[in-house]
Amino acid sequence: MKRIVKLMAALMVLMMVLPVMAGADEYARPSITAHKANGIAIDGDLSDWNLDSPAVVNTAEQIIRDANMWNGPSDSSAIFYLSWDDEYLYIAADVTENDPLGAIEMLPIDGEDNLKLYISTDPTADPNRTEYGTNDFLIYFVMDEGYWDTAVDRSMIKGGKEVHLRYTSMGMDGGESVLPGYECAVQMTTTGFTWEAKFAWADLSGENENTKKCTIPVYTPAVGDTLSCNFVITDIGYPCPGTEYIPQLAWVASPYIDYSPASWGAVTLAE
Repeated sequence: MKRIVKLMAALMVLMMVLPVMAGADEYARPSITAHKANGIAIDGDLSDWNLDSPAVVNTAEQIIRDANMWNGPSDSSAIFYLSWDDEYLYIAADVTENDPLGAIEMLPIDGEDNLKLYISTDPTADPNRTEYGTNDFLIYFVMDEGYWDTAVDRSMIKGGKEVHLRYTSMGMDGGESVLPGYECAVQMTTTGFTWEAKFAWADLSGENENTKKCTIPVYTPAVGDTLSCNFVITDIGYPCPGTEYIPQLAWVASPYIDYSPASWGAVTLAE
């Protein structure tokens, strides 16, 4: 009888703990707020941004590649921000690097100095999905003064009914800018540089001929929408030879971010 009572008590405790655990998991999903752009000029100066909600990337726990080659936040780290309006998504970063803007043209884009944005344009998508969906994108921004290449990678989309939406854009080998609405600017700082950019929501749709024609509609942003997102900084601190060791740090660090949006964080659009 005592065993039954103890078992029932344990079950009651478990029933009370499970919702708390579920809530904790949901709460643990990192999130930022993207305020609506209000006169943002693409000039590398972030004084016209609302900087209240940053995505900070500066710890050893956030390394996802070549940790032994990272020498701390002064070697490579970044603070990211997002903003938005009806036509554009704005992205900015305050980057700390001891060897900034060090892209090497001969390397594949993921082996150059770059910033990466993982973004969904579907606020109704399941945040716990473990496969790329129709509206999930990985966007590369190369950090090479004077070139500023971009690329879009959707090679992670699996077959089936969405196989026609799987592609990599022209820019994956470098030397291209595949976002027609893309503008960017940089200002150098004593610790690295500040970078800001914008591109059109339409660049992530079937209206962008550079990323292959598809049926993805243009996203219409709205206050209160929450989108899955993540950020990565790639720093090639050692020019050839030695380029096989290229540290990467991610806002939400996981070996699965290239395949599973469940490993990302979130951004909520606000006024």
